[in-house]
Amino acid sequence: MLVGVIESTDRVQHMMWRLIDPSHPMYDKALAAKFGDAIERVYRKCDDFVGEVVSRVEPDTPILIVSDHGFHSFRQSVNLNTWLVQEGFMALQGQAPGEKKLKDLFGGGGTFWENVDWSRTRAYAMGLGQIYINLKGREGRGIVAPADSGTLQADLAARLLAMTDPKTQARMVDAVYKRDDIYSGAYLGNAAELQVGLADGYRVSWQSTLGGSPPGIVYPNMKKWSGDHGSFDYKATPGTLISSRPLAGGAEPSIMDLAPTVLKYFGVPIPSDIDGKPLF
Repeated sequence: MLVGVIESTDRVQHMMWRLIDPSHPMYDKALAAKFGDAIERVYRKCDDFVGEVVSRVEPDTPILIVSDHGFHSFRQSVNLNTWLVQEGFMALQGQAPGEKKLKDLFGGGGTFWENVDWSRTRAYAMGLGQIYINLKGREGRGIVAPADSGTLQADLAARLLAMTDPKTQARMVDAVYKRDDIYSGAYLGNAAELQVGLADGYRVSWQSTLGGSPPGIVYPNMKKWSGDHGSFDYKATPGTLISSRPLAGGAEPSIMDLAPTVLKYFGVPIPSDIDGKPLF
């Protein structure tokens, strides 16, 4: 068995997407004329590499080419924690927190969710689109009773789906997924209650991922990191599967099917609690 990981397709899209999207705030016509084909050139190189691998293996060797996600243009940054404050789900105390950096949090003595008043906070955002309920019994200073969590989640989801860009009135959220509808397993209780699926062009801000709540809900992304796949609606950000063998049953494949496919091919028993099913 040979497994190869090609990371360049991911990196080039993160950094060069701005040169294939004229509506991106960082689009540069001159640079686009010079480097606008960078993403395609990387994919062509990868295609050549895969072709060489295929030419060197036995003809009946199963080949799977897998990408775990697609990409979107990252035009606008969305401050989810700031939105939670404005909507009354999160409360701040004292001086408004400044811009947070990784060095402030790791080794610098800083804290996540600086100046948050947890006694009045019912929900907080963390990472790329995850919203947690400040739940009694799970959170260190939780205030929401488990019996009230469902109602709070429904209220949050409804308001998130109604979010619009203050400047353009464009819809900013395509979907909101509830934890119990998309996850299962022994550690379900540790997962975020809601996963926000932002619309194309909108991505959770870097400040939100670090627990920050700077002024304003939306601001232009003026960084070279101009394409992304985190915090967008996963249904609009699918990966790709190319298989040299027909798939069983014609079912829609899932990334979770890859592990049981490999186990079955090599005759290794598939654990009963594993997600997914063999593809062939």
